[in-house]
Amino acid sequence: MAEVGQIHIDFYVLETGSPMTISIYDNSDWIYAENLPSYLVIKVPGSKKDKNFTFKKNAINTLNSHNLGLSCLKGDCTEEEYVELPDGIYTITLKSGYEGIEETKYYLKTDKFELDFAKKIKEKGLEYNDKLFIDEMLKMQWLVTVAKNYTKLGDWQSADKFFTEAQNKLNKKCNGANQH
Repeated sequence: MAEVGQIHIDFYVLETGSPMTISIYDNSDWIYAENLPSYLVIKVPGSKKDKNFTFKKNAINTLNSHNLGLSCLKGDCTEEEYVELPDGIYTITLKSGYEGIEETKYYLKTDKFELDFAKKIKEKGLEYNDKLFIDEMLKMQWLVTVAKNYTKLGDWQSADKFFTEAQNKLNKKCNGANQH
């Protein structure tokens, strides 16, 4: 618990299960920064540039492909098409409005992977006798679990390595390789 009179920046990324959004829950003690603007800085997987947003305090802030600048324009460029957010490591910093009072966390978004994983299992059906298929799927699930745990511990490089391996294995299964 924060000391009386001390700003304590804290937030959590909520697991929504949706590849279309990322939601950030504010759990901060803003104290004397309550009336100052706060900012959210996000680096999307695969991007070299940070995206900056004003942050609503004591609320859930939800971002999508539009406000992350990832949406596409349809045919005649008059209608926006929202797209799935990329899976991978997001670097998220919440800034208080005071120099040096901020919190950075890493988040591993796996929603698209998990949907593709579920589709692959559904496609296979209830064939419990295919031990090799089950072992491969369990290994992918294990790799994602390891990646999530590395992310929680702040080791985003190891997390990215394990998650990329899981993605590659699933892509091989989805593209017909190693089918049983």
